[in-house]
Amino acid sequence: MLLCSNYVMEQMIIAILIIALGFYCFKFYPFEKGNITNLVISAIFIIVTLIAKRIFTLTIPLFGVESLKIGIEYIPLMLAGFFLSPGYAFVIGLCCDMIGLILVPTGFPFFGFTLTMILVCVIPSFVKTHIKSFSMRQTEIMVISLIVLLGVGASFYIWSLDTISIDKTLYHITMIQKMTLITLCLVLTVLFIGFIYLLKKKINEEESKIFSTWIISVVLVELICTLCLTPLWLDIMYHIPFVVSLCIRVIKECVVLPLEIFVGYTLIKLLNRVLKV
Repeated sequence: MLLCSNYVMEQMIIAILIIALGFYCFKFYPFEKGNITNLVISAIFIIVTLIAKRIFTLTIPLFGVESLKIGIEYIPLMLAGFFLSPGYAFVIGLCCDMIGLILVPTGFPFFGFTLTMILVCVIPSFVKTHIKSFSMRQTEIMVISLIVLLGVGASFYIWSLDTISIDKTLYHITMIQKMTLITLCLVLTVLFIGFIYLLKKKINEEESKIFSTWIISVVLVELICTLCLTPLWLDIMYHIPFVVSLCIRVIKECVVLPLEIFVGYTLIKLLNRVLKV
């Protein structure tokens, strides 16, 4: 009975957060009257996100268990937020979650995952809206700092782990596995930073600002939504230990983060031509 009461209270708190976020988005970033184009673009992004979630998801074995899902459903959501204002981004994230529950019913919805879907779309919109006041140098420092924080933080976290529980089976992480994962994290960190400086020499300042803004958006989405909120929701709903869920997602980021950054930026350049943003 106490567990049920706590669950209801948690649902109510999350629902209040969603309402507060929606109020903020619509108060300060309302829909543009008569702008049918943005509504059509929003509908297209919703459809693409639902298709990506259902079709373009791959489950791969980790420690001998099919436990790591790699998908691209976050990319169209983040792109929607990148091109549209927070008001539209809020609606897109909410609609994607609600329609997804209708198409694939999973029982009573947990508002935590609804909040996550909304934030995935809203965060890039906030980033692009507010980063205009930063200089190019400040933007680059933010990008490098976030990438280093993610890479070094993930490395220290992996080093601190000795065991991991998957499907009620306890796996011991060997020193070789630790060093392999840490090396992968650090190599990706160095490659990201090197790629940024290499790209800066080949593109103009405007394109460099767009690329940096996209990196900040992706890294913040993964830090907040994937590494913080999702493990918390799984702990609340299914009592999956936060540490176990976080470990899986830290490893997952080695694959997902480069995919989202480089595929997303390629699509941004394409959409800039199509949408003429």
